[in-house]
Amino acid sequence: MNAPLAPDFQQPLQAAQRLHDARPWSDMDASLRAVLARQPQRLKTLLGLASLAVGQQHLHEAQLWLQAATAAHPEEAEPWAELAQVLHRLGRDDEAARCFERAAAFAPDNASFRLMALLHQGLWLDEQGRVQEALACYQVATEQHPGSADAWAALGMTQRHLFGPEQAEPSFQRALQIDPTRLDVIEKFGEGLQEQRRYEDAALVFERLLQLAPQHPLAAGRLMHCKMLIADWSRLDRLQAHVEQAIAQGHNAAEPFGLQGYCASPALLHRAAVQYSATYHPDRADPQRPPVIGFGPRLRIGYVSGEFRQQATSILLTQVLELHDRSRFEVVAFDNGWDDGSALRRRIDAAVGEIVPIRRMTHREAAQAVRERGIDILVNLNGHFGQARSHLFALRPAPVQVNYLGFPGTIGAPYIDYLIADETVIPESQQAHYVEKIAYLPGCYQPNDATRQIAATPAQRRDIGLPDEAFVFCCLNNVYKIVPAVFDVWMRVLQQVPGSVLMLYSDTPETQDNLRREAQARGVAGERLHFAAPLPHDQHLARLRLADLFLDTWPYNAHTTGSDALWAGLPVLTCRGDTFPGRVGASLLQAVGLPELVTHSATAYEALAVTLATHPQHLAALRTRLAQQLPQAPLYDTPRYVRQLEALYQAMADRARAGLAPATLR
Repeated sequence: MNAPLAPDFQQPLQAAQRLHDARPWSDMDASLRAVLARQPQRLKTLLGLASLAVGQQHLHEAQLWLQAATAAHPEEAEPWAELAQVLHRLGRDDEAARCFERAAAFAPDNASFRLMALLHQGLWLDEQGRVQEALACYQVATEQHPGSADAWAALGMTQRHLFGPEQAEPSFQRALQIDPTRLDVIEKFGEGLQEQRRYEDAALVFERLLQLAPQHPLAAGRLMHCKMLIADWSRLDRLQAHVEQAIAQGHNAAEPFGLQGYCASPALLHRAAVQYSATYHPDRADPQRPPVIGFGPRLRIGYVSGEFRQQATSILLTQVLELHDRSRFEVVAFDNGWDDGSALRRRIDAAVGEIVPIRRMTHREAAQAVRERGIDILVNLNGHFGQARSHLFALRPAPVQVNYLGFPGTIGAPYIDYLIADETVIPESQQAHYVEKIAYLPGCYQPNDATRQIAATPAQRRDIGLPDEAFVFCCLNNVYKIVPAVFDVWMRVLQQVPGSVLMLYSDTPETQDNLRREAQARGVAGERLHFAAPLPHDQHLARLRLADLFLDTWPYNAHTTGSDALWAGLPVLTCRGDTFPGRVGASLLQAVGLPELVTHSATAYEALAVTLATHPQHLAALRTRLAQQLPQAPLYDTPRYVRQLEALYQAMADRARAGLAPATLR
């Protein structure tokens, strides 16, 4: 007779059998179960059943077979190691680490078990927010296992998180020396180079990644964005076609923000955002614990951003924060970035009731910080841009969640209720391209700071290397917004306006060289391009005053830079497109009373640019009108804008309090 089964073995065995009985069997399943009936503690049988379950993605069943195996054979290393792998796939890395430690104890000569124990312990510590301890764990792993690409990769990723990409670079390089085909390391290495603004190097890394894995998620889009950032337009048409076709087929080929720079299809931008959010930031809300909106005398508004510092979003938003009606609204900032010590950051500090630093918090800790403050409306100022915190919104810590300002498009996620826009950037006919319900402001959706000062310098063109007598076109948009088709138009304009020059925004030699080369290829001397480097914001505004006409880009227009130019008294010529980012120029110009500078085709844009440059009286009249209209222009009437924004917030809250689903608001 067989000896009775021990309880600590019998319980997982019976549970595994019940799960196994509830699904179809293969011939191998049937053979192993027949052996199990005769020899229930046979190790190879239990391991075989676990392996079959893993192969069919029945991980909880596999876990039970392996728990039975470790109970029956507690001093055998193999079942402990297999159980650890399954627990890792289930996201239980603390338990996985302990199982690898057991495996290592029973197989002291097996270095891989000791290594995996360290790596999984590090993963668990990292997930708990104990990042410094995770770093120490990975450092031990590289010291004890210097030939492990896994150890160096894990160390590099933690170093990048804690100290930035430059510190992580040697670890990534060491991992790739050991295993040049590690796709995840190649990807992170390329991202780090991109963060350091080493775009040419990053492009080479992403090209290598695509060579190894042509369908690797986001790789083609990252390569495209890096090339756009340095105006490297070689084989760009083919790469763009590859990206857009892959997205249309359901692949995550590009990050939504980079895609906006060159994609003119609102339907494709919508699809890319939905796919990206579903893959990387899926809905993680607890249906058993939905947030409840408050009924207090003041609405509690939480703004979440990684850019509460001297950055474009905060340049636009700060006066809005200052002017919120404190008798009706309580404002909290959740900072996923850092304090840069700037005067703008000091204004933000003074404007809000509290700044909560969440950068070092886990996602659940950040969500708890939102819940503890009873936030009624949580505003996402990043979307898919910058130092975003999308996982926080995926946990739905607030009853109403809003996409606003930082990302001009749909986030593509079901947990974002509203998108704040205007009738120009999102016509009613295009609402289908947005997952969120649209909350319409009556004028331009973009806020502005009407207290911005313009410096006295630079005061003359020669101060920034511009010719005194030339007609100066300028476009101080980021270079990634310049697509070859727009550059073609600009070069034709320069050819038709003798002696004119074009001032662009770049401080990187490779970008400047590429643009000059592209100009020469189109018959324009490279010397007619002048480059503007970064300046303090008040001096940047003064520099804009020295130009004659701002030439906008498309399909991604000037946004903050456009309102900067108009505030400085510089007319902006735009071409309205079909996407949100391609219609902002039109919205800005309508809000300052210059709708005649909105064109609807490249041909009309080119013709008007030449007309304004060759008929100085027309341009002078526009400049005079702009100067006269600025003091009362809706675009810079921030007190009025804040009241309109607050009315939208109140309407959102009223619907939530009434138990109504989000709906289009006006």
